[in-house]
Amino acid sequence: MERFKNIQWSQIGPLAPPRDLELQGALINRLRDAGRLESFLRQAGHAHHAALLVVNDSHRATPTRRILEAIATVASNLDNAPEFRVLVATGTHTVDDPERRQFEESTFQGCGLEISGVEWHEADNRQMLVSLAGCDMNRLLAQHRFILPIGSVEPHYFAGATGAHKTLTIGCLSRDDIERNHAGAMSPESDLLRLDGNPVFDDMQRVLTQLLSEERHVLAVNTVVNGPRILDAAVGDPVETLRRLLPTVTRAFVHRIPSPVDVALLLVPLPLGRSLYQADKALKNCQGAVRAGGGMVLEAPCPEGVGADAFLRLLRRTQHYDIARQIVDDEGYRLGDHKAVKLLYLTDPKHRNVNVAVVSPNIDGRDLGESRIAVFTKREAALDWLAERLAGPSATGLRVQDAGVVGVMARRG
Repeated sequence: MERFKNIQWSQIGPLAPPRDLELQGALINRLRDAGRLESFLRQAGHAHHAALLVVNDSHRATPTRRILEAIATVASNLDNAPEFRVLVATGTHTVDDPERRQFEESTFQGCGLEISGVEWHEADNRQMLVSLAGCDMNRLLAQHRFILPIGSVEPHYFAGATGAHKTLTIGCLSRDDIERNHAGAMSPESDLLRLDGNPVFDDMQRVLTQLLSEERHVLAVNTVVNGPRILDAAVGDPVETLRRLLPTVTRAFVHRIPSPVDVALLLVPLPLGRSLYQADKALKNCQGAVRAGGGMVLEAPCPEGVGADAFLRLLRRTQHYDIARQIVDDEGYRLGDHKAVKLLYLTDPKHRNVNVAVVSPNIDGRDLGESRIAVFTKREAALDWLAERLAGPSATGLRVQDAGVVGVMARRG
């Protein structure tokens, strides 16, 4: 630990661009831009059809309540505002009943919209699914002509970016179709903020195109958020609004440092820090900041422990990236394999050879089997472990706040 005692830690995290929509009034004005939201609400009201709100679950930091209140302000000026039904898009997340009740109470009660019911998507519940847009999707999407997905745009290490397009597709698909989509994450074309040519994004866009071609009115509300602050917002087509917000996302969340550091300390608070499965995004987002043979410390509370542990199957079978790729090629992709394969590329001595430590009071090192990932309950112990393994007379360090949504790349090296 001696060589780490005097380490000069640089610190980065999400940045607030000059334009800031933190004030609710500014958000309402943005939602009124071009009158698209008002027109959508008016059409749904006159058609006497309930509109379907599709929202992220509590695993995401989308400011859904504030957006609903802003929508309600726009709707209050209409003679015949629509009634809403809500679909909570969970993807493959599992959310227990107490968490569901808490989310519904804090998000929907008293938001100003007339909500007739709330349904939570369950990717394994065949009774919830129908054939739609070339895959199996939640049946409520087939039952509604007016659909209003709400999302928040963040960098994503294999989907390119999150947003309402992902809420409406991955959030509402069957497990088999999510697995089919995520198999694209094995491709080198799937990368942070890469959309065009990314097989994961291309598949989501294909599903959206088919949804839009089947006489549905789909209007997305996308936001860029930094903690409690709304940095930007856009209303319109799910993909068009995503692209419109990408410059703000890049300014706020993507950092380019002069050269790779020896050690990166990645801090992942809730909600992404709720499990190792979710917090792992930080390692992928920031791997470009660390030199080959360097070290990364992932620090997250992980109250749910490992979380969805399917990705551990490969980590328990091999420590080698090339063998893991061969296993996937021979046996076929299974959901979560991409996480293990990308992690093994990071840790394998034949590839990046990065030493990875996880710091959490709720992760048992035995859960990770014989993987090259070390588990500690204290940051100091993790740094001690790295100090024994990193070669060289000195160390440079980078501390990354909210690393689950921040991407870091080095200009050199």
